[in-house]
Amino acid sequence: MDIINLRDWYRTPTGHVVRRHIQTAVETIWPDITGKRILVLGYGMPYVKLWLKEAQVFCALPAKIGAIHWPNHAPNKCVLTWENSLPFMDQFFDAIFIVHCLEFCQDENEVLEECSRILKDDGRILTITPNRSGAWSHREISPLAWGKPYSHSQLEKAYQNSFIINTTSLNALFTPPTNRPWILKYCETFEKIGRKLQAPMSGVILMEGKKDLHAGAVVRSQEGLNKRFILTPTRLKTT
Repeated sequence: MDIINLRDWYRTPTGHVVRRHIQTAVETIWPDITGKRILVLGYGMPYVKLWLKEAQVFCALPAKIGAIHWPNHAPNKCVLTWENSLPFMDQFFDAIFIVHCLEFCQDENEVLEECSRILKDDGRILTITPNRSGAWSHREISPLAWGKPYSHSQLEKAYQNSFIINTTSLNALFTPPTNRPWILKYCETFEKIGRKLQAPMSGVILMEGKKDLHAGAVVRSQEGLNKRFILTPTRLKTT
């Protein structure tokens, strides 16, 4: 899985449907991001284009998937780096949005700990991960089936291990995993029913968290802290 695969998939009809319904869930949890400094960790550009007008947005793309110049026809806002050793100062961001990242990393605890380091004390983290109980993580027609899916309990455990308190969780993407237009045509009906029931077989889990200010500080080895790289992405048209 690399950034070209992700970019191309989000340009498909199925990709458009997935983006639209996940974005609706994101806006439910984060209805107002005006004036905030936000880090997008992973391939989240399709979800945050509208944020560029309201907030300071930075994108950190994991070295495993590669990087591109984004946004198009504007100064680049992306860096290519290791997701567990981010090149930002402590308490630099108001919010961190993580998508297409945790499922591909070796240790989600390290990634969340590093995000906690660069998050302000009153900041928020929002992760989107494939749902282990959902059909999307078991059908290889989308990036949601590539990588490690999570259950609610696994995500909560990872948050706790990283001294992050779960504040909100939400199921999203109830349309069946398919590329067939006649099924995608009814996606709004599937989503309305699924949102009302908050059915556990959703395609993704959204989980918001905040720093546990009463927990001990996370101590990272100096070797890990020294391995922070910023690489220049290639200019390439994206969504």
